[in-house]
Amino acid sequence: MKQISCYKCHHEWSYQPPLERRAECPKCHWDAHVCLNCTLYDKNAHHECRESQSEWVQDKESSNFCEYFSPKNAHSKNSESESAKAQLDALFSNSPKDTTDEPQKDGSLEDQLQNFLKNR
Repeated sequence: MKQISCYKCHHEWSYQPPLERRAECPKCHWDAHVCLNCTLYDKNAHHECRESQSEWVQDKESSNFCEYFSPKNAHSKNSESESAKAQLDALFSNSPKDTTDEPQKDGSLEDQLQNFLKNR
């Protein structure tokens, strides 16, 4: 048994592989075999998929026949963003904090970036 997490309602459930193309979330009854539920989905990649050989799927929320589909579970969907956040925290953890509320007109790019991020 494998775990999958619905992109729509975030409900987790178990299934017996392979996940059928017409599978639905047992909670919200939304299609489960969709691009937005796949570990390869990346809105910044070509065709919004990290698999270079995949065919373009227009509707990312509807079930499809993609043979590269790899179900996303609750742990995999947040790991990439958590990793990126940890890297940013490590990058700026040793830099001095600026206490002004307004961005500096003068100063290094690093100071300007820190002010920008602080004021968001």
